[in-house]
Amino acid sequence: MASASKSNLTSGLAALVFLLGVLAPSPSWGEGMRILVSAPSKSLTWFPAVVAREKGFYRAEGLDVDFVIMKPQLAMQAVITEDVSYTTALGSTVRAALRGIPVRVVMTICDRPQFALVVKPGIRSVADLRGKIIGISSFGASTDTLARGLLQKHKLVPGQDVKILAVGGGTNRLAALKTGAIDAALMELPYNVMLESEGFHRLLFVGDLFPSPIAGLGTNLERIQKKADEVRRMVRATLRGIQYAKSRNDESIRLITKWMEVNASLAEASYAMAVKTWSETGTAGPEGVQVAIEEAKRELKLDSVPDASQAFDWSFVAK
Repeated sequence: MASASKSNLTSGLAALVFLLGVLAPSPSWGEGMRILVSAPSKSLTWFPAVVAREKGFYRAEGLDVDFVIMKPQLAMQAVITEDVSYTTALGSTVRAALRGIPVRVVMTICDRPQFALVVKPGIRSVADLRGKIIGISSFGASTDTLARGLLQKHKLVPGQDVKILAVGGGTNRLAALKTGAIDAALMELPYNVMLESEGFHRLLFVGDLFPSPIAGLGTNLERIQKKADEVRRMVRATLRGIQYAKSRNDESIRLITKWMEVNASLAEASYAMAVKTWSETGTAGPEGVQVAIEEAKRELKLDSVPDASQAFDWSFVAK
């Protein structure tokens, strides 16, 4: 029986999601098992999961899947309390697992960051960001971790040499750049393409610096242990979504146009960049896993590099 505190937290989270208006509607799949998946923002990093829903792959597995946009910190709490079943926030799941929180990544969707560092005209190098402001989605999100990592890689101290400002989702960061509220931002597809078409400059593609997995499915250990068959079906359907998205470019571009509310040419340009980052197998390669673990070690200030099994469980992909 659920405790009163858990019930209160459940009600609170549900109310918050409703009040923020972030719960995306989905068609009713009848008797399918209800599954709610959180994501930090609407992003092409986890777009193959949208494909899996739209093409009926989840429904074929008896799952009624919908998505909700949540800040990573709230999403982790929601995964633990089972207010959501899964999260696409892979980096946050890894860091939580290495802190001893009972969660694991059970598959990857995107093998490397799709973010580009986009800057205002006149900024020609990362060094030029000294004394300026870089925008991220939220503290603790992948944009935050990656922004700090790339600044350090270029000998700049985050928060000291360059101010980091949590602005919100992709549309918020796009608007902040255009109004001059920030000087640079980590921008995911298709927003980086939009900005480049309007005269903003892409300094670098973050995936070239950090070849680590950026999105996947994370869940709690209790679900893995008690609902293994559900996890297996969820992974299997998502893998079908990845394979479909990678092989059916015309339909994928059509879905991106509809889901991201962009024109066809922008969707096509975004797809051309995104398709190369989606996982082939649902697992990350040894180098990617190592980078992800080392990033988490640095972020958490751990004394030694943890074992990857503390954060990743590939058993469902293997089956």
